Amino acid sequence: MIVSCVLAAVCPLAAAAEKPRVYTNDDLERVAPFRDQTGVDSKPAHRPGAAGARASQKVEGRDERYWREQADRTAEQVRRLREQAEGLGERIAERRRQPGVMPYSDPHVVAMEQKRQTLEARAREAESRLEERARRAGALPGWLR
Repeated sequence: MIVSCVLAAVCPLAAAAEKPRVYTNDDLERVAPFRDQTGVDSKPAHRPGAAGARASQKVEGRDERYWREQADRTAEQVRRLREQAEGLGERIAERRRQPGVMPYSDPHVVAMEQKRQTLEARAREAESRLEERARRAGALPGWLR
């Protein structure tokens, strides 16, 4: 008897929770006085102009061209590291296919796998190091692409 009372009390709540809320113009008019709290009418801290354009082109003496060159150099370094890691991955796969080799405990496989993981970590570290340097210098994210 208690169970049926609990179910009867819960079922109407579950049905009400499933129905989506429909907003009307009355709802929008009700919240309109609070519109400025969203920041829609906020003013920029400084007026955009020539000074703003110059500031966006140079960041701590380094311009967009510098950061694009750094990104290209880092991308090349990461590409080489990942190619080496891929080559090791292929050698690991070949070694594991050889007869009589324990695929995951063979000392050569373990050593090559550790080196492959180290190369991958170095590639990730190079990318994150560049991103961190650029972020700290105030470079725009698009300059690294």
